[in-house]
Amino acid sequence: MYRAVFRWTLPLALGLIAPLAWAQPAQPPHPDRLPPPVERVLNELSLDATKREQVRQTLLRQRQERQSADTGMRQRHRSELSALLSADQLVALDAARPPHGPGAPKQRPQPR
Repeated sequence: MYRAVFRWTLPLALGLIAPLAWAQPAQPPHPDRLPPPVERVLNELSLDATKREQVRQTLLRQRQERQSADTGMRQRHRSELSALLSADQLVALDAARPPHGPGAPKQRPQPR
């Protein structure tokens, strides 16, 4: 009986897990493209070409501003923590914190 269960569960498990081997991490957004749902909505808003491009450029600029502000804030926060913690303590804290942002690594460096 166990052989019969093993005979169909192993191929089933491999079939479910195999696509993960080819999975790619999320890529950061292209600097000149909006996400497809946003582009679709812009097409549905009955805007003329000039207005649509103005809205599109405004959204791209706002995204860039948010990313720049986030980067500056992360650097400032990192400096503050670096002043308070030793290098080993900082590594341990990093390992305990969840990754952030698109394309962020799923695994944190392990403390030494």
